[in-house]
Amino acid sequence: MQALKIVVILMAVLILAGMGLLAYGLATRVAGGGDAGEGFGVVEVPLPPGCSIAGTEVAEGRLILRLDGLAERGCQQVVVVDMASGEVLGRLRGVTGSAQ
Repeated sequence: MQALKIVVILMAVLILAGMGLLAYGLATRVAGGGDAGEGFGVVEVPLPPGCSIAGTEVAEGRLILRLDGLAERGCQQVVVVDMASGEVLGRLRGVTGSAQ
């Protein structure tokens, strides 16, 4: 019975030590933030007048902005921005009347 008590106490100490190391590892990763790189500051993405951002999505290090508004003003488009540099990589615009 004495040996069983020692084993239980030893296991409890090992579990507590393991949880403490796990908490320490998580805390250092969160506090350090990993290698987030340098920020790029403020990036102004030019939008046609009267357009608004209808939705955003992040995919493979790129920010994808879906614009909404009047098609006559060129609002129906998607803008792709590189999140590392803040550079506008391209725009996808819908064109009406060009059936192929």
